[in-house]
Amino acid sequence: MWSLPLLATIVALGVVQAEDEESFALKYLNQFSYLSISRSGNHDVKKAISNFQRFAGLDVTGRLDRPTLTLMKKPRCGMPDEVASGNRFRRYKTASKWRKTSLTYYIQHGRDLSRDQQDRIFAKALQYWADVSSLSFRRVNNAGQADLKISFGTRRHGGTSAERTCGSTFDGPGRVLAHAYFPSDGRAHFDEDETYTDGQSRGTNLLWVATHEFGHSLGLEHTNVKGAIMYPYYTGYVPNMKLHSDDIAGIRSLYGSGGGGGGGGGGGGGGGGGGGGGGGCVDKDRRCRGWTRYCRSNRYVQANCRKTCRFC
Repeated sequence: MWSLPLLATIVALGVVQAEDEESFALKYLNQFSYLSISRSGNHDVKKAISNFQRFAGLDVTGRLDRPTLTLMKKPRCGMPDEVASGNRFRRYKTASKWRKTSLTYYIQHGRDLSRDQQDRIFAKALQYWADVSSLSFRRVNNAGQADLKISFGTRRHGGTSAERTCGSTFDGPGRVLAHAYFPSDGRAHFDEDETYTDGQSRGTNLLWVATHEFGHSLGLEHTNVKGAIMYPYYTGYVPNMKLHSDDIAGIRSLYGSGGGGGGGGGGGGGGGGGGGGGGGCVDKDRRCRGWTRYCRSNRYVQANCRKTCRFC
């Protein structure tokens, strides 16, 4: 039988844990733009939780239930989920874009992998986006001449010699893995406290994180499409990783399809949407405009509603 002092201690610990989780959740919702400190933003905690759950594909309860807290604690990108404000969720979202399609990049290497490995990984991550758009990338050896500036740092960090101090801090191992800034800023920062790896499940796969962050560097915001590279949560090492059709539609909405061809495909869900050309950008069924919610799940809609689904 439990003694009264022990029971009181257990109850007190439960209260402290609940308070800690609530405090963590409020900080999280603010950090990723579901709550706002501005007068015009959202201050309704229940609404913020519901919006988070809706974006993440969870049951919308408006409560800090276990699935919600579990997802909040998963490793992810440090960029907000609702940069442009508002509570409408859609497939890919875009912010700004570069006014040119030929971009340069500079690498300030991290310590986990060899320089050759990092050079290859970052080049491959950029090539994913080049293969499905009009973009091209060239590496330079001077940070001051680079459009994209890639670096590693910990906690309160800076970046390359050409950068000012970053306004965002990292949080140690786990949680936030990296962040990047929209055009034409060009900064992409990776948390040096993570253990970055290449081609294995152990640690944090640098290729996945880099491909995601470069999506931001090129103007893409987070998507709520699970399986897309621009989904904010780290999915782990994926052999033969490919861009999702949602990622491809997003980058092409900014830079066109260009002449590339590699790196495309379904990448984890609802294929049939990546390519351009092939009969022109038209709908083959007059009912397509009412079927946008089926663009990710219905093969008939994917094949016959290319314009409505923004697959071209």
